[in-house]
Amino acid sequence: MPLIDIQQLSKLYYAIGEVADLLDVNASLLRFWEKEFKLEVSKKNAKGNRLFSVKEIEKINRIYYFVKVEGYTLDGAKKALRSKNVPEIKSESSTDHTNLILRLEQIKSRLIQLKTTLPTESTHEKAVVAFPPAPTPTIAPPVAKKPAAPKLAPPSTDMPTLFD
Repeated sequence: MPLIDIQQLSKLYYAIGEVADLLDVNASLLRFWEKEFKLEVSKKNAKGNRLFSVKEIEKINRIYYFVKVEGYTLDGAKKALRSKNVPEIKSESSTDHTNLILRLEQIKSRLIQLKTTLPTESTHEKAVVAFPPAPTPTIAPPVAKKPAAPKLAPPSTDMPTLFD
């Protein structure tokens, strides 16, 4: 999912369509977020079209990150935006992967920690041996089939049939 690299923005103002194209979303979604998150659009042109500054695009980028990338609900994204320790959001094209590496190392250490708390294989084998063996299923002897009833021939009559 694309995030906007704020450092790559060169213009002072961007139209709503341009911002929507940068994030690969509909302009209507940006208008919805404007109302939902109470964003102030500082400038509109003579027609009334929204023009977003770089600072406003940063806010939209954070909303996009929380809602689309992290999967927050709108209420959850509002709370995350209000919190003081909002993480710095970097675009996918950024070459600085230190945050990603740090997070992966934290996950790795947590997994190693969890592995040490799990029971070892020898204790697992002892636990399995402690249970009684499962009963073997018994197979019923085959049942003799009854002989089929003889087929009865239709009664013969000397009367002509419809097909004679």
